[in-house]
Amino acid sequence: MSIARNIMSAAVLALVAAACGDDPVEPGDELTEKEAVALLRGTGDVLFADVGVIHSSEDSVVFRCSRSGRITAVGKLPDEEFVGDTVRLVIDYRMTPSGCGVTNDGVQLTIEGNPSFRYQFAYESIGSTREYDITGSFSGGVKWKLADRSGNCAVDLTLAGAEPVGETVKGSFDGKLCGHDVKVDATGLVPPDL
Repeated sequence: MSIARNIMSAAVLALVAAACGDDPVEPGDELTEKEAVALLRGTGDVLFADVGVIHSSEDSVVFRCSRSGRITAVGKLPDEEFVGDTVRLVIDYRMTPSGCGVTNDGVQLTIEGNPSFRYQFAYESIGSTREYDITGSFSGGVKWKLADRSGNCAVDLTLAGAEPVGETVKGSFDGKLCGHDVKVDATGLVPPDL
């Protein structure tokens, strides 16, 4: 083999090794869209499906996760305010999961904070005019583990097409979820009773 070929082979091998070594996320360490939606819905189950409250105070709630761990939510807790014929409900949580095991659609994940989610929801209804204003969002992100894979999931979702139907809200959370463009039905991701 010529010296030029040996140098070329060594250079290619070094480039391949460098490319692999610099990549902090190994190939395959991303959630599929189904897994990402399961992560979001599993979080919604912790918040709204009465899995259990471990502790609550004036400005925080610690929720029990469905399989293990907890989510600590700090901020504006759900509280209905009545002014004349206007009803307001505001939630603004900074949520930090700790060893939080969630399950949805057959997918079992464990999520950790640092970063953490922010969940915002506001509902206002004026009885005399039947007008309403509904906004909501998930933002931030979490670390996740699924079997022998792990990574980070960034979240930037906004509640769209929101309207009251009976005592709940219909609509969808649209935007970016773990790198996927999604439109997720809001059922189970908003307070169940307004």
